[in-house]
Amino acid sequence: MKTRNILIIMLSLVFVLSMAALSGCEEPEEVVEEPEEEPEEEVEVEEPEDPEYEIDLIVGFAAGGSNDLTARYLARYMAEEHEITINVVNMPGGMSTEAAYHVSQEVDPEDNILFWGHSGPLLFEPAQDYRGYTIEDFEPVATFCAPTFVLGARPGAPWEDDFEAMVQYIEDNPGEIVFGGQGEGNVRHYAVEQILPPDELDYEFVGLEGGADVAMNLTGEHVDAGHLSLAAASPLVADGELWAVANTNPLVERTPLMEDVPNVEEFGIPEGQEPHPIGMWALPGTDPDLVSALESAMEDLSGHPELLEEFDEMGVVVHFLDSEETWDFFMNVNDTVVPDYIDWLEEKGYN
Repeated sequence: MKTRNILIIMLSLVFVLSMAALSGCEEPEEVVEEPEEEPEEEVEVEEPEDPEYEIDLIVGFAAGGSNDLTARYLARYMAEEHEITINVVNMPGGMSTEAAYHVSQEVDPEDNILFWGHSGPLLFEPAQDYRGYTIEDFEPVATFCAPTFVLGARPGAPWEDDFEAMVQYIEDNPGEIVFGGQGEGNVRHYAVEQILPPDELDYEFVGLEGGADVAMNLTGEHVDAGHLSLAAASPLVADGELWAVANTNPLVERTPLMEDVPNVEEFGIPEGQEPHPIGMWALPGTDPDLVSALESAMEDLSGHPELLEEFDEMGVVVHFLDSEETWDFFMNVNDTVVPDYIDWLEEKGYN
């Protein structure tokens, strides 16, 4: 009995020792260490750069017109393409003379406040009556564009869309034709009479409230012919509700919006071209680097395809003139057109 117990104990001991030996031969379990997470790189968010320059551009008309829209389109592309911020500020009143007076007399050149102006407030209005400033109070940055005006005819007019036929009809039918103008006794009326001289052609001139009123009276056949902007005329022409017989743009003969409409110069009437180019005007003493940057950017944008397309759709021709060319253009108008305009005002009894 003792022998049997001893044997069992010995076998148990051998088994335990064997298992211990086997367990000692097993490969140690591989410990996989999780890699330490590297700190994430911080992504730098590029802050928008400050504009190279910032100006206020004073527009002397209410929002929505050609003067306002051209300034706003230009401002958008200036910011996108040249990092120049233009804040368009509307200051309507006195055919833009209030805005011109404010910029020329009430601000400092260091304020970077400029004027978006054309020959009306810069030449014709001060020549007609003292407005508290003259063009000499400004210096040109550059000319950028010019709205186009047209002579239109009501649908069904016997001369259709032919300017010479319209003139011939007026000659053959004295006193029959009624012409709708944009007001009376202003530079628009003056331009019409350069094209259709009342001492040679017998027609009735009616001063209406503006281009929209002229368009309404033409399509309603209350007047036979009229003077209005190309922008107002083009959709009516496209719909067959109006005929355009001639344009009066002073910078180009034909406009992309209506390439088949001739310029009055083509009929030997250059004096009928309306000197209405719009440009940017600064005060003497304005930072010359700013003026140079604006002039250079405007020249570059005058060839921008998308901007050109947007201006074309408004009936506005983009035509760049640098500072010197702008001054020469306005001085030529001042020396040749303005004196005749003043004589016309006096002759008509408007002055």
